[in-house]
Amino acid sequence: MTAASLILGWLLLPAIAAFLAALLPKLGRGLLFAMPGLSLLVAACYLGPQASLLPLTISVNPAVTLQLDTPQLPFVLLNALVLLAIALQETQQHSRHLRVVLLLVLHGALNSIYLAADLVSIYVAIELISIVSFLLMVDLKHRASLWVAFRYLLLGDLAMQLFLLGVLIVYATSGSFAINAAAGAPGVAIVLMVVGLLIKSEAFLPGFWLPKTHAAISADMSALLSGSVVTAGIAPLSQLGLINAQAAQLMLIFGLLSVVIGGVGALVQDDIKRLLAWSTVSQMGFALLVPTAAGLYALAHGLGKAALFLGVGGLPTRSIRSLQQQNIPGRIGWPMLLAGLSLIGLPISLGYGAKEALVQALPPPVAAVVGWLGLITALVLVKLLPDRWSSQPALAETRSRDIPAIPVTGIWVLCGTLYVLTAVLNQPLGLSGTPLLKTALVLGLAVIGERMVRPSLRGWRPPDLERFRAIVVATGLTLLLATVISNTFSMGAALP
Repeated sequence: MTAASLILGWLLLPAIAAFLAALLPKLGRGLLFAMPGLSLLVAACYLGPQASLLPLTISVNPAVTLQLDTPQLPFVLLNALVLLAIALQETQQHSRHLRVVLLLVLHGALNSIYLAADLVSIYVAIELISIVSFLLMVDLKHRASLWVAFRYLLLGDLAMQLFLLGVLIVYATSGSFAINAAAGAPGVAIVLMVVGLLIKSEAFLPGFWLPKTHAAISADMSALLSGSVVTAGIAPLSQLGLINAQAAQLMLIFGLLSVVIGGVGALVQDDIKRLLAWSTVSQMGFALLVPTAAGLYALAHGLGKAALFLGVGGLPTRSIRSLQQQNIPGRIGWPMLLAGLSLIGLPISLGYGAKEALVQALPPPVAAVVGWLGLITALVLVKLLPDRWSSQPALAETRSRDIPAIPVTGIWVLCGTLYVLTAVLNQPLGLSGTPLLKTALVLGLAVIGERMVRPSLRGWRPPDLERFRAIVVATGLTLLLATVISNTFSMGAALP
């Protein structure tokens, strides 16, 4: 049996497993562990003994092409680990078998988009991911989730209409749907595809749909959405950026703007889920900066953000103001702290290796700016620190009653991999004096700066930028800005 046949079998198995889980619900939980386990095995094989076989190209037919290469492996790892963590957090084994079916389909669809090497396959996979995510978001016990899920579906359709228009222009000019055909595509096609995928990537202005969505859905679905589903946009964008300089230029500019906008949006939030959602907008900006490092950064961010969202499900309240006035319980607080430090870029964590990969790949002027933009991430996450430290937890008597008794195994799995994968993926540890000093300086400045603005932020309500109309307008502005940048690039101007 050839390697190509094994990869095709691996891609098809989640769909078969979903069918079996629908017919025999008692098998669902076991399959929910088996499929991510198999994906981890595939990633481990091609990171290790089978690495020499990459890139592996599979032509299903003249119009459909799949390719497995080293840049796709971090995405595969992330998809597997996030689903495994959610399975470990699951407390009901058989009563939600439809959810298990949908999770298995989603896992397979995400793996497919990572390997898709033609534009039509990317379109089909994203549409499937959008429909399955919509169904997973809907909770009939919470009416607010119905509207945000429907809104997510509408915005997903808008994104794919833009993307499909760009694909048709590529086909009209090149006669091919292969993603490599986008290398010489007209500027208008690149603009349409990039903006469409930005909506799915939860980045820049089109990412304004994210906070309200997270506020209405469950913590584990938030972990899934910001952990792995976000890569449905980032993975194709990274492929476009590798083959088309104009796409890479748009990603760099929108990425830098997204880091700042998302960070500012997170700083003014009082709901911890909204804060983490705005933080995702900011972090996806980092992932857009360098196409070659997008997979590694998405892996580091996805593991950390999924752990944080899962931890939110075990907090006594979602109000940051209330959390600042009491200590977060240790069984939830310690893994959330480790995940947050990785997102900031703590040495020995995968977050540090991902940020170093970005800085090393960027030109010196941009690298210097990006190196200190991590201060925004630190400012956001230190908001979760209490107003004052105490050896005795506040409200100890009531907290034991108020905190939902959630498992923490899945959260610890995500946190552990954030530090273990640093060695597995041969990333720098950053244990020399300069990285440690810079991290201490960033954390110190973040704590001081956040404490200075904390009182004023408590009395200020940010404007509502998350309404459907505002998001559509933001998408239109993004299209306009992308067109201006594209025309400027065509005339020969470019960032250093």
